Amino acid sequence: MVTPGANNEDNGTTTQTNVVVEEEGGEENNNAINQTNNTEEENQITENGRDDDDDNEEEWKDADFLSFGAGKEPPSTNEDENNETTTDENTKEKSSDKPAGVPFPSALNATVQCIPTEELPPWMDSYRTFGAFDRIPPLVLLHNEIVDFATLMMPQEEEIKQRRDLTERIMLFAKSVFSVDNFNMRVFGSQATGLYLPTSDIDLVMYLPDEENPDDDDKNKDKTKVPSSSAAKKKKTKLTEEQEMESWDESTFLQQQKSPLNRLACALLEQWKDEICYLEVIGNTRIPIVKFTHAPTNLDVDICCNQTGGPESAELIKRFMQAMPPLRPLTIVLKYFMKSRAINVPYQGGVGSFMLQMMIVSFLQHREREEYNAGRQSMLNLGALLLEFFELYGIDFNYVTTGISVRSDGFYFPKGSKDRVENFWQPSRPFSLALEHPFEITADAGRGSYRMQLIQRSFEVAFRTLMAYVSEPVQPCVSILRNILPPTEEMDKRATLLKVDRIEKALNKSPGGGGGG
Repeated sequence: MVTPGANNEDNGTTTQTNVVVEEEGGEENNNAINQTNNTEEENQITENGRDDDDDNEEEWKDADFLSFGAGKEPPSTNEDENNETTTDENTKEKSSDKPAGVPFPSALNATVQCIPTEELPPWMDSYRTFGAFDRIPPLVLLHNEIVDFATLMMPQEEEIKQRRDLTERIMLFAKSVFSVDNFNMRVFGSQATGLYLPTSDIDLVMYLPDEENPDDDDKNKDKTKVPSSSAAKKKKTKLTEEQEMESWDESTFLQQQKSPLNRLACALLEQWKDEICYLEVIGNTRIPIVKFTHAPTNLDVDICCNQTGGPESAELIKRFMQAMPPLRPLTIVLKYFMKSRAINVPYQGGVGSFMLQMMIVSFLQHREREEYNAGRQSMLNLGALLLEFFELYGIDFNYVTTGISVRSDGFYFPKGSKDRVENFWQPSRPFSLALEHPFEITADAGRGSYRMQLIQRSFEVAFRTLMAYVSEPVQPCVSILRNILPPTEEMDKRATLLKVDRIEKALNKSPGGGGGG
């Protein structure tokens, strides 16, 4: 009897196979059954193909970066020896299910070895784990993992709504604090571009008139709260943090600190004290900010004042994303790479989101120029691009002598030239990355990243690690990307929720589902 699309469970995974068992009745019965099933399967394949096309149109992924073979499960065989024989006609039919150009192993020539789901990273599905891994190029496997990771970390509807609601609340609250007619507040950074991780902060800038931003703000920021006398130091060592909080006088603090950031911070402490689990005014940086954590949503918020360029930079990144499709997935992967190593905070010497995106843009600009000059077509493999990025900034780039600009399709400049040395050369930090700000060409966007040597070594180690799994002799592994991106419990929860959501959507779309009303 022929059973098309029979479900067989092995190690927690469900595979679909077409099993042909010879019955009494001879070859004529088998041929009639095969022809009937061929017609039914062709109709089913056509209907499924239309549904897949409709679903793909709703995804953000560009056609150039769809996973190779992502839409099909590999063929598999049953463990029962009686079901191993198939006719030549069914063999040709099964081979037509494979996407064109994808070297999936045949069920007749390779034995599928499914890996337990718990051994996979959260961004991989069990349908990728089939036999004959050596038949798929490692860079293609890495490309597929990058696409899967970017899809997993892509913001969902609930997260977008949660961030939008919190942003609107903060804007209304800040406007009530300053009570000025021409008050304005805008979103910038990854929140404005959509290139944020689930744990990324929300960046806001508020614009106030000059009278609300006195010239002596810098003096107030530089004031130390702790007296320098030895008696005061001894007294402080005897106080616990709880006693310090109890002895803190809010009214005195409000009188002493007149800057808009401190006023906003005090208002937050007074009116949002039940919703804030952390708050700090960071004034010893190039751009002072109020940083706090909203406890109910566990989102970090950074607010600066009267800083130009933030929203404009976000619009520039959006234009770059339209011109460079690899920018989005590479940014998502590299942002998590930096965050997992605690080298992504600018005021702690790390590389912030904007600086990282400018480094990726510069890399893509020069790479595309090289391909064009050599008369070659650009290779849109994200695995190769990630490797080349790590190789450039981990090994090849000369941080001491070279600066980066993304203007005019991107170019490098000498840091020590007469017109650049004053703004981009730091004698105390010769290894810093000189990055020209696209809207203020005399400003160095990388000046605060004083841990650049550590970051460069991280890139180098990542490059050499990945090369061990994509170059000959290839080191076999289940996941290549996991060797540089450590999975977290948050990713596991996120992957589980996304799978449940996909199942619910599939049930609602089915004829007997509840989506039809």
